[in-house]
Amino acid sequence: MMKSTTQQQKNILNTVIGALPDNRPITSLQLVEEYEKCPPNFQPINKTYDQDQDADLWREKMLIGKRTTRYLCQSKTEGLPDYIVETLRIINDKEVTPDGFSQLTRTADTEQKAWRKKQIVYRLTKKGSAKQAVTDIILCSRLRQAPEGFTLAGDLNGILVCFKTCPIPHRPPPSVPSKQTITELEKTIENLKLQANPTNNNSSESQDYEYVQLRPSYQLSPKRAAPRPPMYSTGTLNIHTDVEGVPFVLNPALKHNNTALPVFYNAISVNMEYDFQLERQVLCTTKTSNSQNTNPFFQ
Repeated sequence: MMKSTTQQQKNILNTVIGALPDNRPITSLQLVEEYEKCPPNFQPINKTYDQDQDADLWREKMLIGKRTTRYLCQSKTEGLPDYIVETLRIINDKEVTPDGFSQLTRTADTEQKAWRKKQIVYRLTKKGSAKQAVTDIILCSRLRQAPEGFTLAGDLNGILVCFKTCPIPHRPPPSVPSKQTITELEKTIENLKLQANPTNNNSSESQDYEYVQLRPSYQLSPKRAAPRPPMYSTGTLNIHTDVEGVPFVLNPALKHNNTALPVFYNAISVNMEYDFQLERQVLCTTKTSNSQNTNPFFQ
């Protein structure tokens, strides 16, 4: 009971799937003498589309003996990887196969000759370069033109071979950026970063630039070096005064202005010899006076 229920569910699922349109591209075609011996993953076209009759493509009437038959099979999973059937065509048996087209020369089940007067040729194209793909093939025994939505490939022994196609959208391959493009992109990103997060250096430079524009005549005075520690002291103790370290020199104005202090400047600028005679006399007089004051008579 359980097996029968499961089988019924599978049958219903297969019926639903079979009723849904299959827009996958056909990837391979085969020809067989008996459609029951269709290769794995291939589906035989054994009934005509318009009258649901036998879809034999050999179409030879024989009163006695075994009848020769040919059935077309299609697959949407087998064949060359990444290749699809792009179009179909019917040509004469002695006609040269067009460039880029393939033909079925033998049956897949019995290795017999495929056709007797005309034959089906098809073109396989890689998916990336194909403009369209054949998604369905039908055979018509009564109609003289292809049904709506189908294209006529030709007449094969009184059977119309028609096929349906759909366009294949192409996506452009990803372009490899050149070194120049990468460099320009990096520069653009760096500029965006600078505009979004200006650094302190840039802001200070802009401020300095604005300050220079406002005060063009202003010049910064050079920094003075810190005064060196004094090498000597004016007192007995190591006490610093305000004049320590200041050299004793004349004002340059006095040097250039000789008329203001001619005598003083000339006296300073000339090398004079001073004998200190007056000082000696005063010193001697002072000593004599001190010696007389020490006499007991004067005490």
